[in-house]
Amino acid sequence: MAETWRILIRDGENAAPRDMTQTVARLQITPSEAVLAEENGETQSLTPQSVTIDFENRTIDICTSPLPTIIDYIYRRRSIRKYTSEPVDEATIDLLLKAAMAAPSANDVRPWAFIVVREAERRQALAKIKQWAFMCADAPVVFAVLGNPNLSDHWIEDCSAAAENLLLAAAGIGLGGVWVAIYPRSEYEKKVRTLLNIPPLWRVLCLLAVGHPAEHKPPRTRYEANKVYYETFGG
Repeated sequence: MAETWRILIRDGENAAPRDMTQTVARLQITPSEAVLAEENGETQSLTPQSVTIDFENRTIDICTSPLPTIIDYIYRRRSIRKYTSEPVDEATIDLLLKAAMAAPSANDVRPWAFIVVREAERRQALAKIKQWAFMCADAPVVFAVLGNPNLSDHWIEDCSAAAENLLLAAAGIGLGGVWVAIYPRSEYEKKVRTLLNIPPLWRVLCLLAVGHPAEHKPPRTRYEANKVYYETFGG
C-alpha cells in the first residue's frame, strides 16, 4: 500500500499551514501554478511562491503569494467557454462593470455603454447569432459592449480596453469569460441590435460571456521574442 504524502498550503511565508491531505486526490505542480483536484471533484488553482518537497517526511509544502499580482491575473485570463450552473450575483456584476469603466478613454469621453443580459431565452438567442457565440446560452451573464462613434473617433479602442478590463477582473475573482467578436460584421451586429433593442447611434463591439468556470486552463503567456523589435522595425 502506497504511503500518503502530506500536502500543506500556506497563504504567505509567515502563515500557518493548512493540511489538505484528506481532501486532495491529485496534485499537479508547474513553475507558474499548483492545481489541486479535490475528492469532491472541485479543482483549486494556486500561484506558488515556493514549493518544498520533503522526501524523508513525505510532505509537500506549497507557499502561495498572499496577494496575486496583476501579472498573475493577466496570465490567468483564458478564454473559458464552459460554465457551471451557479449564477453570478448582482454585487459581482457591479464589480465587473466598475472594472470595465476604469479603463482609459481618449479625452476622457468614455463613449461606452453596457447591456447586462441574464434572461435565459435572450442568452440562447444571442448564442445563435454565429457559430462561436454558443457559450452565451450557458453563461449566467452576458455583457454586450457598445460604443458611440458620434462621441469619439476612438470608440473601438476605448471599448476594447473596457472589455479587457472586465475579463481581467473576472479572472482575478475566479470567474471565467470569453470575448465574442461582433464588430465589424454588420450581419452579426444587426442581430444583436434587434435582440437587445439597441438604438442606431450605438455600435456593438462584442459580447462577453461570463460565469463560474467548468473547465480548467492553466495560466500562460504566449510571448514570442521574434515579434519584438527595438527602436525601428527589424532592429
